[in-house]
Amino acid sequence: MRILIIHTVYRFKGGEDSVVLNEMELLKSAGAEVELLQFSNAGNTLLKVLQLPFNFSSFIKTKKKIASFKPDIVHIHNLHFAGSPSVIYAVKKSNIPIVLTIHNYRLLCPSGTLFYNGRIYTRSLVHNFPIDAVLKGVYHNSKVLTFWVSFSLLLHQWFGTWTLVSRYIILGQHAKEIFSDSKLKSITEKMFIKPNFCFESATPADQMGAYYLYVGRLSEEKGLNLLLDAFSENGLQLKIAGGGPLQNEVMARCDAYPNIHYIGNVDKTAVNSLLKDAIALIFPSEWYETFGMVIIEAFSAGIPVIATRLGQLKFTIKNEYNGLLFQPGNKDDLSEKVLFYDKLSAEQKKIYKRNARQSYDAQYSPAKNIIELNNVYEDALAGNR
Repeated sequence: MRILIIHTVYRFKGGEDSVVLNEMELLKSAGAEVELLQFSNAGNTLLKVLQLPFNFSSFIKTKKKIASFKPDIVHIHNLHFAGSPSVIYAVKKSNIPIVLTIHNYRLLCPSGTLFYNGRIYTRSLVHNFPIDAVLKGVYHNSKVLTFWVSFSLLLHQWFGTWTLVSRYIILGQHAKEIFSDSKLKSITEKMFIKPNFCFESATPADQMGAYYLYVGRLSEEKGLNLLLDAFSENGLQLKIAGGGPLQNEVMARCDAYPNIHYIGNVDKTAVNSLLKDAIALIFPSEWYETFGMVIIEAFSAGIPVIATRLGQLKFTIKNEYNGLLFQPGNKDDLSEKVLFYDKLSAEQKKIYKRNARQSYDAQYSPAKNIIELNNVYEDALAGNR
């Protein structure tokens, strides 16, 4: 099978980029011919934003790539914003089935996260044109940019662009439920729930670890302020890895509290090394995460996860099995759960660690994922025929 992967990279590398690289490696190892057509949001930003509804350059590049590679199927990950929905029209002109992975909520709300002003924001879900989101400027705190993103989404709802996709991959049950109750509920009949996977990040070790760990974007919706407040009080060792708008706040807390350590932006190898020596991963996100790659990377290393009881997280983490869940936005509950785990005996912690690894083997391993991915492709090809 010949598979063309199409993806637009953001300025800051994130989980979506890791998913793309993982799936390409997985497909190649299974014998597929795979090529990547990648767009970038860096450079000529204003021109790319203006072409958000239909980027003619991306349309032409996609047509040329299809003509040269002649794929059996096209798998799209991210089109925002340099790719644009023009890519979908370029593929359909060749009558090739399209699979699209939904990594966020951009099709439903210009925020992309359903998070605004420190809380869950769902007012865009049922309105074709999200006037409230525009007035609030939920996209980059700009009413103009929010309007333009919203207008582009409305145009493609009118044109039926999203109906041209053969099959959608949604990463979890919670995200599918949100789409089922939204203005795009019609596309849910094309959705397959297929979680992400990761290659084994580290051999699970018997030692109990030396610190708690956060890995990810340093931003409000990720729960960084909650995390910092909790560990400023409990005195337990915490390492933070990543970059983002709250980096200065993190560094200030490190100066004030010697138990908090900022590692900075790190590559995959460094993340694996950090996981190996962690007591548990802390995942305090305050928005409806569609997945959370670092969670399954932790599971693969036999590291339990302490996370928010919110969205897909409450399906991924089984409380008191492979981790612990705390109430969203509740610093005291987060502290309580961390202290509860910290006081467990070594034998009790080993059970959590084994369960974390078993969760990875059962649901998030390469062997499991290649079967599910091929099933989606075969269904898309059958439907196209």
